[in-house]
Amino acid sequence: MPDPTTTLADLDAARDDFHAALSQVDHELVTVPGVVGEWSVRDLVVHVAAWAEHATRAIDAATAGRADAFTDPPDGTDAMNDRILAEARGTSPAEALERESSSFAELRARVAGLTPEELATRLGNGDTVEEVVRYDGPDHYAEHAAHLRDWFGADDDQDEDAPTDT
Repeated sequence: MPDPTTTLADLDAARDDFHAALSQVDHELVTVPGVVGEWSVRDLVVHVAAWAEHATRAIDAATAGRADAFTDPPDGTDAMNDRILAEARGTSPAEALERESSSFAELRARVAGLTPEELATRLGNGDTVEEVVRYDGPDHYAEHAAHLRDWFGADDDQDEDAPTDT
Protein backbone atom coordinates (compact mmCIF):
# COMPACT_ATOMS: atom_id res chain seq x y z
CA MET A 1 0.00 0.00 0.00
CA PRO A 2 1.42 3.44 -0.90
CA ASP A 3 2.54 5.66 1.96
CA PRO A 4 1.31 9.28 1.89
CA THR A 5 4.15 10.31 4.23
CA THR A 6 6.77 9.11 1.75
CA THR A 7 4.95 10.74 -1.16
CA LEU A 8 4.76 14.00 0.78
CA ALA A 9 8.46 13.87 1.70
CA ASP A 10 9.37 13.24 -1.96
CA LEU A 11 7.16 16.15 -3.04
CA ASP A 12 8.78 18.50 -0.51
CA ALA A 13 12.32 17.44 -1.44
CA ALA A 14 11.73 17.81 -5.19
CA ARG A 15 10.13 21.21 -4.79
CA ASP A 16 12.97 22.39 -2.54
CA ASP A 17 15.45 21.25 -5.18
CA PHE A 18 13.48 23.06 -7.91
CA HIS A 19 13.62 26.26 -5.87
CA ALA A 20 17.34 25.79 -5.24
CA ALA A 21 17.79 25.63 -9.02
CA LEU A 22 15.56 28.71 -9.42
CA SER A 23 17.77 30.61 -7.00
CA GLN A 24 20.63 30.25 -9.52
CA VAL A 25 18.68 31.93 -12.32
CA ASP A 26 19.93 35.26 -13.63
CA HIS A 27 16.92 37.50 -12.99
CA GLU A 28 17.43 39.34 -16.28
CA LEU A 29 16.89 36.05 -18.15
CA VAL A 30 13.65 34.95 -16.48
CA THR A 31 11.50 35.69 -19.53
CA VAL A 32 14.04 34.70 -22.20
CA PRO A 33 13.04 31.54 -24.10
CA GLY A 34 15.43 28.62 -24.19
CA VAL A 35 15.23 26.69 -20.92
CA VAL A 36 13.15 23.97 -22.56
CA GLY A 37 12.58 24.69 -26.24
CA GLU A 38 10.80 28.02 -26.42
CA TRP A 39 9.92 28.02 -22.71
CA SER A 40 11.41 30.63 -20.38
CA VAL A 41 11.94 30.25 -16.63
CA ARG A 42 8.70 32.13 -16.01
CA ASP A 43 6.88 29.81 -18.41
CA LEU A 44 8.36 26.76 -16.67
CA VAL A 45 7.23 28.02 -13.25
CA VAL A 46 3.66 28.43 -14.54
CA HIS A 47 3.95 24.99 -16.14
CA VAL A 48 4.85 23.21 -12.89
CA ALA A 49 2.09 25.14 -11.12
CA ALA A 50 -0.52 24.07 -13.68
CA TRP A 51 0.49 20.41 -13.39
CA ALA A 52 0.41 20.62 -9.57
CA GLU A 53 -3.16 21.89 -9.99
CA HIS A 54 -3.83 18.91 -12.25
CA ALA A 55 -2.68 16.52 -9.50
CA THR A 56 -4.84 18.38 -6.97
CA ARG A 57 -7.87 17.86 -9.24
CA ALA A 58 -7.06 14.14 -9.38
CA ILE A 59 -6.99 13.94 -5.58
CA ASP A 60 -10.21 15.95 -5.31
CA ALA A 61 -11.97 13.66 -7.78
CA ALA A 62 -10.82 10.52 -5.95
CA THR A 63 -11.70 11.74 -2.48
CA ALA A 64 -15.13 12.93 -3.67
CA GLY A 65 -15.94 9.47 -5.04
CA ARG A 66 -15.55 10.60 -8.67
CA ALA A 67 -12.26 8.86 -9.50
CA ASP A 68 -13.68 7.53 -12.79
CA ALA A 69 -14.37 11.09 -13.93
CA PHE A 70 -10.69 12.03 -13.82
CA THR A 71 -9.30 11.46 -17.29
CA ASP A 72 -6.42 12.80 -19.34
CA PRO A 73 -6.95 16.13 -21.14
CA PRO A 74 -9.34 15.38 -24.03
CA ASP A 75 -7.04 17.02 -26.59
CA GLY A 76 -3.86 15.58 -25.06
CA THR A 77 -0.94 16.64 -22.94
CA ASP A 78 0.75 18.65 -25.71
CA ALA A 79 -2.36 20.77 -26.22
CA MET A 80 -2.60 21.34 -22.46
CA ASN A 81 1.06 22.40 -22.41
CA ASP A 82 0.39 24.77 -25.34
CA ARG A 83 -2.45 26.38 -23.36
CA ILE A 84 -0.23 26.67 -20.29
CA LEU A 85 2.51 28.34 -22.37
CA ALA A 86 0.04 30.86 -23.83
CA GLU A 87 -1.22 31.62 -20.33
CA ALA A 88 2.31 31.92 -18.95
CA ARG A 89 3.29 34.49 -21.56
CA GLY A 90 0.71 36.88 -20.08
CA THR A 91 1.97 36.34 -16.53
CA SER A 92 4.60 38.38 -14.73
CA PRO A 93 7.47 36.50 -13.10
CA ALA A 94 6.13 37.48 -9.67
CA GLU A 95 2.65 36.19 -10.55
CA ALA A 96 4.19 32.95 -11.81
CA LEU A 97 5.97 32.42 -8.50
CA GLU A 98 2.82 33.25 -6.54
CA ARG A 99 0.81 30.74 -8.57
CA GLU A 100 3.43 28.03 -8.09
CA SER A 101 3.53 28.67 -4.35
CA SER A 102 -0.24 28.52 -4.06
CA SER A 103 -0.54 25.46 -6.30
CA PHE A 104 2.14 23.64 -4.34
CA ALA A 105 0.51 24.52 -1.01
CA GLU A 106 -2.84 23.15 -2.22
CA LEU A 107 -1.26 19.95 -3.55
CA ARG A 108 0.79 19.48 -0.40
CA ALA A 109 -2.27 19.92 1.83
CA ARG A 110 -4.24 17.39 -0.23
CA VAL A 111 -1.43 14.81 -0.17
CA ALA A 112 -0.99 15.30 3.59
CA GLY A 113 -4.66 14.46 4.10
CA LEU A 114 -4.69 11.25 2.05
CA THR A 115 -4.97 7.74 3.41
CA PRO A 116 -2.96 4.92 1.82
CA GLU A 117 -6.21 3.61 0.32
CA GLU A 118 -7.00 6.97 -1.29
CA LEU A 119 -3.48 7.19 -2.68
CA ALA A 120 -3.99 3.75 -4.25
CA THR A 121 -7.34 4.72 -5.85
CA ARG A 122 -7.45 4.01 -9.57
CA LEU A 123 -8.55 7.04 -11.63
CA GLY A 124 -10.45 7.20 -14.91
CA ASN A 125 -7.22 7.73 -16.84
CA GLY A 126 -5.96 4.33 -15.61
CA ASP A 127 -3.38 5.69 -13.17
CA THR A 128 -3.57 5.66 -9.40
CA VAL A 129 -3.74 8.89 -7.43
CA GLU A 130 -0.16 8.23 -6.32
CA GLU A 131 1.03 7.88 -9.93
CA VAL A 132 -0.59 11.18 -10.94
CA VAL A 133 0.76 12.96 -7.86
CA ARG A 134 4.26 11.61 -8.53
CA TYR A 135 4.45 12.47 -12.22
CA ASP A 136 2.78 15.87 -11.76
CA GLY A 137 4.63 16.62 -8.51
CA PRO A 138 8.02 15.25 -7.47
CA ASP A 139 8.96 13.80 -10.86
CA HIS A 140 7.91 16.99 -12.65
CA TYR A 141 9.74 19.29 -10.24
CA ALA A 142 12.88 17.12 -10.56
CA GLU A 143 12.70 17.09 -14.38
CA HIS A 144 12.48 20.86 -14.58
CA ALA A 145 15.05 21.51 -11.86
CA ALA A 146 17.47 19.60 -14.09
CA HIS A 147 16.46 21.77 -17.05
CA LEU A 148 17.16 24.93 -15.04
CA ARG A 149 20.54 23.63 -13.94
CA ASP A 150 21.44 22.63 -17.48
CA TRP A 151 20.50 26.01 -18.90
CA PHE A 152 22.09 28.11 -16.19
CA GLY A 153 25.09 25.88 -15.52
CA ALA A 154 24.14 25.46 -11.86
CA ASP A 155 25.55 21.92 -11.78
CA ASP A 156 29.10 23.12 -12.29
CA ASP A 157 30.76 21.58 -9.23
CA GLN A 158 34.15 23.06 -9.95
CA ASP A 159 35.48 26.46 -10.75
CA GLU A 160 37.22 26.36 -14.14
CA ASP A 161 40.43 27.65 -12.55
CA ALA A 162 40.36 25.20 -9.64
CA PRO A 163 42.96 22.46 -9.66
CA THR A 164 41.69 18.99 -10.49
CA ASP A 165 42.90 15.59 -9.37
CA THR A 166 44.77 13.73 -12.08
